[in-house]
Amino acid sequence: MPVLLLTSFLILLFPTSGLAWGGGTHLLIGLDVLSRLQQLPPQLATLLGGYANDFLYGCLAADIIVGKKHTHYLLNCHRWRVGARLLQSAQDDPQRACAYGYLCHLAADVVAHNYYVPYKTIRSFSTIALRHTYWELRFESFIEPQIWERAQEICRAGRPHDDALLRRVMAPTLFSFGNNKRIFNSILLLSRLERWQLLIKALSTRSQHSLTFEDRQEYLKVTMEVVMDLLTHGEESFCWLADPTGEAALEVAQEMRRHLRFLYKSGRFTREEGMERVEFIKPTLKRSIHHPELLAILKGACHESSSPFILQ
Repeated sequence: MPVLLLTSFLILLFPTSGLAWGGGTHLLIGLDVLSRLQQLPPQLATLLGGYANDFLYGCLAADIIVGKKHTHYLLNCHRWRVGARLLQSAQDDPQRACAYGYLCHLAADVVAHNYYVPYKTIRSFSTIALRHTYWELRFESFIEPQIWERAQEICRAGRPHDDALLRRVMAPTLFSFGNNKRIFNSILLLSRLERWQLLIKALSTRSQHSLTFEDRQEYLKVTMEVVMDLLTHGEESFCWLADPTGEAALEVAQEMRRHLRFLYKSGRFTREEGMERVEFIKPTLKRSIHHPELLAILKGACHESSSPFILQ
């Protein structure tokens, strides 16, 4: 119980540390990869199929560290250089499978942080600001119980061999690796509790911000395209140029939201007209996954008097 209380406190203390795809979603994506092994290079398919639990643990492992922002930029565990070092430092096939799972986690977060959360952030201009964690919980509310059971099964084994790799490469933040791991396991336990699941489902049901089945399928489809491209092309994948933390995209989204909210509150347009402008920008956010340079154009649009999106 004390660890669960600490876990709840940390979720509130570091809300932006929560990632837009939570553990359940990352595991769902990992299981989808395992169902598509025939689409991967044969050697990699054999590796992931032979060490499936190590791979799935890697899909979860990037979120073990609490307080990621409290470390040096280059040592942040959600940087490609850390994922690459894990793969280079792996000493055998189980650890290599774990490292590939970790890289899949980062690829999935490229979509979460450069498309899903930025779009939802901008779209919330007419209401109070909704934190990063809110959108993670909304997506997690649709995860089936058997996915959480599989997550608990994977982590219950302890996975000391995979943890040895993570300890060698991942930089500590506010807590030791051991304490981070205990907090992480408690988050998984909390996610499985029936009362917690009912609370999250109630949050989703009562929200005025829709997250339809079609929405979820689209985000998952885009995510799988990015993940499979990474596994097929490695460092040559287009997503290697994108930032898994999405710092620039999230900053642009917040700035656009502020502009839209100001104009909406000033009576310059109705909520419906504002939503039309949000939909105008959505395809560009999606394309920025392939072309991160588009984010600079979006940022400039916030200050251009001729912008068709914000200031007219």
